[in-house]
Formats: sequence, C-alpha cells, structure tokens
Amino acid sequence: MIQIIIQAIQNAVVTQRLSMETLLQAATTDFGTVEYKGWAVIMYYINLIQNYFQGYPWQIVTSYTIAMDSIIALIVLFLMFLFRVWRQQRRDKKEKELYKYYADKFHIILGAAEELTHEQILEILDKTEDEIRSQDTYYYANMLEEARMSMYEIVCLPNMQVLAATLGVCDRFAYQLLKHKDVFRTLQMLLMLQITVNEGLLANYVNHTNREIRMMARLNYITCSRNIPYRYLLTELNEEQSLYRPMILNYVFGWMMFQERLMPNFLNLADRVTNEDSAAYLIKEVAYWGKDNEKEEVKNYFLDSRLKVRSAAIEVVAILGDTNAEDKLVESYFQQPEHIRQEVLRTLLALNSGKRTEFFKEAYELSSSRETHYVALLCLYKYGNSGRRLFEIMRNEADDETRMLIDQVDSMVLLEQLQVL
Repeated sequence: MIQIIIQAIQNAVVTQRLSMETLLQAATTDFGTVEYKGWAVIMYYINLIQNYFQGYPWQIVTSYTIAMDSIIALIVLFLMFLFRVWRQQRRDKKEKELYKYYADKFHIILGAAEELTHEQILEILDKTEDEIRSQDTYYYANMLEEARMSMYEIVCLPNMQVLAATLGVCDRFAYQLLKHKDVFRTLQMLLMLQITVNEGLLANYVNHTNREIRMMARLNYITCSRNIPYRYLLTELNEEQSLYRPMILNYVFGWMMFQERLMPNFLNLADRVTNEDSAAYLIKEVAYWGKDNEKEEVKNYFLDSRLKVRSAAIEVVAILGDTNAEDKLVESYFQQPEHIRQEVLRTLLALNSGKRTEFFKEAYELSSSRETHYVALLCLYKYGNSGRRLFEIMRNEADDETRMLIDQVDSMVLLEQLQVL
C-alpha cells in the first residue's frame, strides 16, 4: 500500500509538470502572454489542482492531501514554537537586566519604615518617570511579586502602593480589570502585593459566576472599600471553605489592623455564620487580631453547640496563654466528647500554671478512652516537677497493664528528646 502511495505521488509530480507546461502554452498566444485577473486567477489555480489529481482514485487524493496538510501544519507549528522561544528568551534577558538594576532599590523602598513620596522614590530609583514607563509594566509586576515574597514576614509594606503607582503597575492592574483580561491573576496579585484599586472596578466580579474569581474579588473588596469593607464577608464565609481563603483572610486582617482600618467583630460574625468551618476560623482569628474584650469572651464558647467552634476556642486560649480561662476550661472538661477532652488536656499543659497536677490524674482515672489515658499521662509527665513526681508514684502503684502504658509514655518522651538532640 505504501509503495502504491509513493508511486502515485511520483506520478502526480510528473502530471503536475506536464499540466504546468500545458497551461503555460494555453496562456501564450501570438500576441504575447495572457495576464489573468480577478476570478480568472482563482479558476486558474482550481484547474491546476484538478489537473494534479486527474485520473487518480479518491483514496490517493485524500492521502496526498492529508500528507501535504500535515507537513504544512508541522512547519507552521515549528515556526510558532521558535517564535515563542525567541520571545521568552528576549523577555528573560530583559527581566534579568531590570532585576539587576532595580532589585536592591525595591528592597530599600519597601523596607523603609516611613512612607516615601513619589519624588523620593524616583530619586532612589535614579530614573525619570518617562524612563520608568518606557519599560513594560509586566516586568515590574513580577519583580514586585518576588520582592513581596522575600519579605513575607512583614505584615504590611507601607510603600508598596506608592511604588506600584510610580512604576505604572497600578494602572496595569486597573486596565486589566476594566478590559476583563487575566482577571483571576490580577485579583490575586492585588491581594498579595497589598495594592488597592477603585472599588468600582471590582463591581463586575464580586458576584461573578466563577467561584474563584468571585472569592478573590470579595477579598479585595475588604482592602479597597473605605465605606463597607465587610459587605460580602458574611456571604463569602457561608460558602464552601477552601484551603486558600483562610490563609489570605488572615493576611488581609493583618494588613487592615496595621493600616488602622475598621476591623470586624469576629465573635459576632461567628455567631451569625452558618458554615461551621468558617465559624471556627473566625474564633481562631481572635487570637491574632481580636480586641481585648473578644479575647475575654472566647471562653464562653467552650460549650458551644458546634464542636469545631469549641475546639477553636480552646486553641485560642492556648495561643494567648490565658491562664484566667483555666478554671472555666476545667469546668467544661467532663461535658466534652473525648477528642475535645484531649485538646483541653493539651491546652492545660500549654498554660502550665502548676495547679492542675491532680486534675491530670483525675482525668486519667475517670476516662474510658485509652487514647485519653495516654494524653493525660503524657501531660502529667511534662507538667513540671510536681507532675513528674506524681507520674512516678502512679508507676509504682500501677498494675501490670497500667504500668505498660506508663512505660510507653516514658519511652515516647525520651525518644522525642533524643530526636531533638
């Protein structure tokens, strides 16, 4: 079959040559060469193609056409690939040149504690505004992103907004939102770089059909709106909880507090939200950005009807080291399910007030869960000298089964200490 196709292609080439000679002869008269114009040119090439394949079956014509189309497509794709490689190499080279010049200057500007003016930034950059704007803002946006990531431990960079405006990055992001270009990436960059834009630019996206774009727009609305920053927060928190949203919300709340902007009432939102995961998240945020009265009221959630909220409230007490909540924590212990009892024990160990040695023993004796037994003994072992003494007394008085568990706890603690060393 392959030999037949090759022979057909060779015959087609010969036929093509003969057809060209015939057409050239037909196009030449005693008065000179005939010039084809308009429709005649199209008909000329149609007749030429028909002459190529005249007398061959359709299978041969189809095979030949597919082969030629494939060759042409491969050539076009290869040229496009070469063009993309060339363009990317050109971009990389340009970005390296700009990075070499601007990287240290960006860190100086962004690391400054005081707010700089537009003129001071131009002076540090040692460039005029026209020279800066002559470069594609795509490069500046990437360099700002890299600078922000390298300074991630700083909650707020007060000069990011002014620097981005000087470089034209703010205008770039506003244009992309206005023209609906690369929207998700733009919204993501706005949040990460802590750049604010006119809240009207977000109007088309806060109720967008795409879940990810809608979420990013609503998170940006918090930083960009001066009037009602938390307008969409409750609605957003009632939707399905993602892994990304809690992290970025924590980042946003930190920026809002640093900017002395209006902070939400976390406990009030936790009471109103219907999503249990979101309610637990809001309780945890009290430990980082909550007001003093909210931190005092967290202990009221130890017996909340939502178990995840209980766990979050107990975790907040551990993070804050609030020994004032210890009594209420102990009071709630026997009303908790087993997994939350274990969290209470770990929190009491973290508070380490020295008053709960006997309570750990009581928790061990009254529990029906082997895992809770283990946690209670572990906390007792680590609870200072008084806890260690009671632990050894319990070891001496224990039966064989209990002694095995106590020895296991002792061995595990020693193993942890060796791993640290």
